[in-house]
Amino acid sequence: MSIELRDVTKKVRLGPIRLTYENLNINVPDGSSVALLGRKEAGLDAITKLICAADAPDSGRVIRSHSISWPIPSASFVASHLPLIANARFIARLYEVDEKAYLAQLEEYGRFGDALHTVVKNCPAEIRSLFCFLCGIILPFDQYIFTSLSVGPKSERGRIGEMVDDLRQRAGFLLIGQDVKSAQAYCSQAYIFDQGVATHYDDMEAAIEHFSSIEEKDVEDDGFMADPELEDLVNVDFQNALP
Repeated sequence: MSIELRDVTKKVRLGPIRLTYENLNINVPDGSSVALLGRKEAGLDAITKLICAADAPDSGRVIRSHSISWPIPSASFVASHLPLIANARFIARLYEVDEKAYLAQLEEYGRFGDALHTVVKNCPAEIRSLFCFLCGIILPFDQYIFTSLSVGPKSERGRIGEMVDDLRQRAGFLLIGQDVKSAQAYCSQAYIFDQGVATHYDDMEAAIEHFSSIEEKDVEDDGFMADPELEDLVNVDFQNALP
């Protein structure tokens, strides 16, 4: 197994989202293409953090047998006051890959031109998203995790799809979120997360039917997750913390 959640229990406390997963079992086989689908209230951000070792379960085990990417195209690693190329150099050094070859491949895939030397905060959103996407996929991971494939200019989406197809031929592909269209295009199995339960499907049509039947609730964003320094406060049980 590339990734396995075994008898995991996790209380999810993300802003307004309150639920508990108990005895959660997920298997993502080596080299497979799997989708973890759920509405916003399913708290998939918490599941993603468990898989990426950014958080620990309350009980149970998370087993990872191969190298795993960060949630692509997350921009959490990007220093917004630096140019794109400086951020790319940092990633190359961090993952100990040849810096010159990494930058060359980034330019080949992204066709950034002068934009590669632009400070991140001054770049258009579509350029930033494409940059973060490419920074991840050109690294040699065994398992790639995606939270969105809607990156870069719309005119480039066909080329992005070709990159994803190529990646799936050489590594595992895990799509997390509620992008049903991409899940149906790229995945052969799925877990549907609903009310603290993850249901596995080998039949993608059945998985999509289940997902579509889940009524989407109006989950308001209370702003806590926008500030990383406040994130930990969301998980504090203040009542029990009192002497």
